[in-house]
Amino acid sequence: MADTSLGSSASAVSARPELSIHNGIVTTTSVQVAQFFGKRHDNVLRAIRVLLREGASADYLLNFEEVIMDFTNGKGGVQSGTAYRMTREGFMLLAMGFTGKEALRWKLAFIAAFNRMEAELQKPAYDPARIQLAHSLAAQAAAQVTQTVFDAIASGRDSDWRRARYLLSFGYDRDGQPTIPQAQVVGDDQMVTSLNALIQHITKHDVIPSDAQLAALVTACAQQLSERAQVRELRAAPQPSAAPASTSTSTAVAAPVSPRLGHDGKPLPPDTFRAVFV
Repeated sequence: MADTSLGSSASAVSARPELSIHNGIVTTTSVQVAQFFGKRHDNVLRAIRVLLREGASADYLLNFEEVIMDFTNGKGGVQSGTAYRMTREGFMLLAMGFTGKEALRWKLAFIAAFNRMEAELQKPAYDPARIQLAHSLAAQAAAQVTQTVFDAIASGRDSDWRRARYLLSFGYDRDGQPTIPQAQVVGDDQMVTSLNALIQHITKHDVIPSDAQLAALVTACAQQLSERAQVRELRAAPQPSAAPASTSTSTAVAAPVSPRLGHDGKPLPPDTFRAVFV
């Protein structure tokens, strides 16, 4: 195979390597490496084959793929020959053996090219229907926000709207179709947070409730814990055996109510129990 070389200087080629995508992976070729690093292509092939012989696993070999490519030979003609297509990992393994200030320049140029191409791959595919839906929901959300702010200001309560916070929410109906976005005012005593985050906020004094609010919160939590403990005790207690039938008159005893049923007799949500007091 004819050699491919641009001599010791790579200034004749672009300082921005153009990589390609194969099977969803960004790759470069041994031909490009030879051109940009100013090396003979046969020497690049030899270096790759040494890496392949030293590779111990199949995953290592997947970084290089032998292909047939058309390239310009040293006489200005075009011919086909063996080359290698390589991934970012393959390029890094190969380029580790290249030294010098010029080699460092091209290593950085190739890494930047890989980063650009991989960033492009991460972008979502263009979907006209999704774009149209996004525009529609954005317009509806803007209308909701406009109406909410207008109502707040028009109400005349200056002390309210000047410090108001607004919550914008999106949702779906039972058929999976997006509903009209909703904008609502978040009150001064309202928070939008998770339970875990609320605990952290209180611990770090990011939230400073009053003594009465803290006491009410503690009472509610203690009551919930107590009810859960009683439910667990009832579930663990052995069930009494059925009493033998008797002709004597006795007082009727109501059947126990399942802790999985609410006061209205309807099933409670999963993993939720109602405390039963007897």
